[in-house]
Amino acid sequence: MPDLYSPKQLAEYLQLSQRTVYRLLYRGAIPAVKVGGQWRFRKTTVDEWLDLSMHRLDTASLHALEDDAAAAGHRSGHLADLIAPENARIRLTPASRDDVVRAFIARVHFPEPVTAELVTERILERERMCSTALAGGAALLHTPRSRPRVLHEHDLLAIARIDAPIDFGALDGARTELLILLLARSERDQLALLAKLTRLCLEPNFLPALCDALTGDDVVDLLRRTEDRVFAGAS
Repeated sequence: MPDLYSPKQLAEYLQLSQRTVYRLLYRGAIPAVKVGGQWRFRKTTVDEWLDLSMHRLDTASLHALEDDAAAAGHRSGHLADLIAPENARIRLTPASRDDVVRAFIARVHFPEPVTAELVTERILERERMCSTALAGGAALLHTPRSRPRVLHEHDLLAIARIDAPIDFGALDGARTELLILLLARSERDQLALLAKLTRLCLEPNFLPALCDALTGDDVVDLLRRTEDRVFAGAS
């Protein structure tokens, strides 16, 4: 495929419907240019947009991605299905951003063979592009879109709480207390799951409730209940 995509080609590249591409376009959520009166999308610019801006999309744009995933029969079900209790409430001591990420990944139980050093390297590579920290005190850790997936047979969610908030590079200067790791086996799943996770983090009281959860089972239950409420009727 060429570097300059038509809406149809972009939909094929992102594994989304053309309707979703146009919904994102008309909301100004996805970068595009007009060439001869027709919308065109540059692949390198779209990849950069996905890596740098995906977790900052507004609610309506996230709805578009969620609706597209639901229409396609997205297989993930609940985010809660992707997190094992032992990965749901990992405790970390305050340190630098890089050291906290290393400590987090070292304690994650992965569902398939993977090199923790490679996962850490890819996550830190993504953070150096632009911090994934949100204003609410959480960072949505994931690997760059331009790199191959690190998991091939499973999707994974893991959550850690830092004993005292640290500077993680949030644009508003807010300190980060929660690290939420999302690794999907395909680009389409990564896009849809990250949109879903971002929506949950925008819900009032969700992140504080995550911080207050006492056990891994409490975290899994909170995820499931919040998803059922927020995405009721989506599937």
